[in-house]
This record gives sequence, structure tokens and C-alpha cells, in this order.
Amino acid sequence: MYELETANLNMTSGSPVVGERSPQLLWKQDTEYSADAVEWCPIDGYKNVLVCGTYQLADPESVRTTDSGTETTDPDTLKTTDPDKTTDATQEEIGNEQASENTNIDQPKQRKGRLLLYNLEVEDGSGDGGERNVLLNEVFREECAAILDLKWGHQTIDGKPCLGVVNASGEVLLYVLQDDKTFTEKCSLQVGVDRLALSLDWSTGVTASSTPSIIVSDSAGELTLCHYQQSGLVNALQWKAHDFEAWIAAFNYWQPDIVYSGGDDCKLKCWDTRTDCSYPVIVSKRHSMGVCSIQSNQCKEHILATGSYDENVLLWDTRQMRRPLCSTSVGGGVWRVKWHPVHGDWLLTACMHNGFHVLDCTNITDDNVPILQSYHGHESLAYGVDWCRMQEHSPEHLVASCSFYDHVLHVWGWS
Repeated sequence: MYELETANLNMTSGSPVVGERSPQLLWKQDTEYSADAVEWCPIDGYKNVLVCGTYQLADPESVRTTDSGTETTDPDTLKTTDPDKTTDATQEEIGNEQASENTNIDQPKQRKGRLLLYNLEVEDGSGDGGERNVLLNEVFREECAAILDLKWGHQTIDGKPCLGVVNASGEVLLYVLQDDKTFTEKCSLQVGVDRLALSLDWSTGVTASSTPSIIVSDSAGELTLCHYQQSGLVNALQWKAHDFEAWIAAFNYWQPDIVYSGGDDCKLKCWDTRTDCSYPVIVSKRHSMGVCSIQSNQCKEHILATGSYDENVLLWDTRQMRRPLCSTSVGGGVWRVKWHPVHGDWLLTACMHNGFHVLDCTNITDDNVPILQSYHGHESLAYGVDWCRMQEHSPEHLVASCSFYDHVLHVWGWS
């Protein structure tokens, strides 16, 4: 289900810079299952392609097995939780509800998901305000294990865009986007049993490789370094990184032998994968709660962003990580951070209980970086967010975002 939005919505909090218009909601899509990840394709010729991953708990009697996989037959049995609760959804789903499942071994909850693929069409508006007309068409869906994270490869594999997905079965899967805008599964790797694969990142943000690497973090606190080969994914190295959930792992795009990880033990760690990773290179306790988002800036060497349940975004110089360059409070746990793909001056953040914010990191000082734009169009926890690359060199900016309990995907933008 979908809804086209034509009103020019004023949703900005903070202080946008002079000349910037407030974000406008352009499209709203019901994802049916709880939505937690969205990604625009970065490959030329496919930049209008958007994927969304979903995560839902279902009672076992509502799930049946078919020749094509598993699917939920009774939507009323899907788990929904009070959206006014104060705990963060992913922390609740992965942590507390794992304990409740263990008390009912005979009838465990099934973590179900869907991989959704959309095609975006944008037309210039003819109104006085010049609003754009946006149409988001669903072109593919697949029932699967609940998805925790997904990311497109920065380059093609065998000439086609490739999507990496991690799920509640402890797997990392690679999907190839075909010319007819459908996915085929290329290969998969189980990183462990009795765990959820929580995040992934590709090594090729700056330097292309015919054998790219993928780093995966999981709910057992481990990291797995995978190498892609023609025969499939290979587990190259696996190690214990955190005492509790390893929420996030990311490469240093400028030096892909270096990996960063964040865990529920409130620690940010740096690893050199040329070693056996018995010990981290760096351990930081600058965040006061679980570290759940990390991204290397692929436009500016040595710049790293991290986010935490402590509601702060920290910016780092990777050459000197004794202390961050600056800390900015965004009023909600920072589940995802995404640098602008062209100039790397802006940081897009998904802030759980406080919507989505764009931080202007053009001039990083010891003070907080300013908020360029804010979007509060969602009515539930803000989880997935990404920059659309269709108009990446124009003064117009498009973003996709999704929220959890109300299972909604938005496309919004400003100029």
C-alpha cells in the first residue's frame, strides 16, 4: 500500500542554513512487516532502485513452509508492540525477547522478514512551488528470515549490482540484481548458529577489488571477515570482539585491512585484520551506552562517525583516536549514520525516538556540529535511512527512511 504526498510539509527542527527549504514528504509506503533497513543502489544505471529489509516476530502456527521458502499465513499473529514504550525496538527484539523464547522452547517465536525492491520515478512538478512528483513502485519481494541489515556493494560483481543481507538465521547472503529488476541469490555463508547476524559492510568504499571483503557482526559479540571468491563467500577470520551484542562493524574504506566495531558493552574497537585479531588495536569508552552505528567517510580520508544509544554522534580523526573531534547530541539513540556520497560534508542520522537529522560536518571543531535539516514525519522508531544518488550532483536532495512499529517507508527531500 502506498500514499502520494503533495503537501509542502514543514518538519524542520534545529536551524537550517539560509537558502535550504524544509524537508517535504514525497511518498509513504506501508511495508506490512516492521521496517528496519533501507538502501539506495549506488551503481550507475540503477540509482533509482531502493531496497527495504523487514523484521517481524510471528507465532509458529502462523508460519508454513512452501516450495519457495517460508511465509506468514496469518497477519494477525505477527508481533506488534506498544509504540509508546521507552525501550529501543531492536535492543528489545534481539535481547529481552530472546529470554522469553527460551522459556517456551516448544513454541519459539519465528523471526520472519521480507526483502522488498522498489523502482523510483521522479517527475518535475508543475505547481507554483515546483514540487516534484514521486512514484515508488514495488517490483520484487521475497519472504525470508528477518533482515537486520543490508548494503549494496560499491561496485558490480560480474557486471551486475550485488546486495549483501544479514539475517536472524546468522547468515550473510549475496543477491544479484537482474536486468528485469528481480533478485537471484548468488551465495550465502552461515557465520554461526544460535545467533543473529546484525550488520555488514563492504570493503570497497574507496578502492575497487575483484575479490571484495565483507565484515559481519553478530549477537554473540563476534565479527566475521568474509572474502568473496568465484566459488562464493569464504570465512577468512572470525573472532570474539565484544562481551555482548556486536551491534555494528565497518571498514576503514581508505585502509580496508582496518575494521571498527561497536557493541552493547559500550566500547568502540579498532582491529587490524592482518593479525589474528586476538587483541584490538584501539579500545574507546567515549560512548556511555551501546555503540550501534559506525561509518568511514569515503570522501574524506581519516574521518569516522560513530553513534550510540547515548544519543550522541562522535566524529573522529582515525590517526588519533584518544579523543573524538567533537560530540553532537541528537536526542535519540543513533541507529544508523550515512555520509553524503559525493562531498562527505553532511552526515545523515537515524535517531530512533527523535527522527532523522542531517548534520553539517563541513567545519569540524570542538563544538557540536550544526543540524542542517531534521525530519520528524515518522510516528515510530527511526531505524533505516539512506541518501538517494539519482540527483547527487544537483541542489535537490532525496532521502529514504523507515520506521519500525508502524512499518512505514518514506521518501522525502529538500532543495
